[in-house]
Amino acid sequence: MDKPIIPSSKLWKKFGEYFPYAVVDVIIFNADGNFLLTKRSIIPYKNKWHLPGGMIQKGDRMKNTAIRIAKKEVNLKVQVDGFLGVYEVFTPHRHDISHAFITHVLSGKIKLDFQASDAKFFKNPPRNMIPIQRKMLLDAKSFLKKSRQ
Repeated sequence: MDKPIIPSSKLWKKFGEYFPYAVVDVIIFNADGNFLLTKRSIIPYKNKWHLPGGMIQKGDRMKNTAIRIAKKEVNLKVQVDGFLGVYEVFTPHRHDISHAFITHVLSGKIKLDFQASDAKFFKNPPRNMIPIQRKMLLDAKSFLKKSRQ
């Protein structure tokens, strides 16, 4: 399939009443080894630091979803370095099955979409962030450390 199918928001909501969402979270490292977080401007997690991420659309491979999300949400062209793993996330609003990818910046200047009010590269996870994504970041740093040995 060449072009992902994007259902209406009403259909997404209805789907979520019965099934978990398949999503991708993108861990973007810069040349200094710091990772990018954005500050959410919308719910859920409004005003918390988080990883760029989004839904896997039908017809879109997970790796391509990671690349698409990085471009759409923060205007960065990234290279996927590896698949970190699957993380299950429960919130009062949703149930997500997240597929985390480790990437690095190839080019671009950060430009945010409507979902974020700020973006910053961090050396360590800040306190004001989503707990499961903190775990993803710590796992990613451990993964990268092991792969360099």
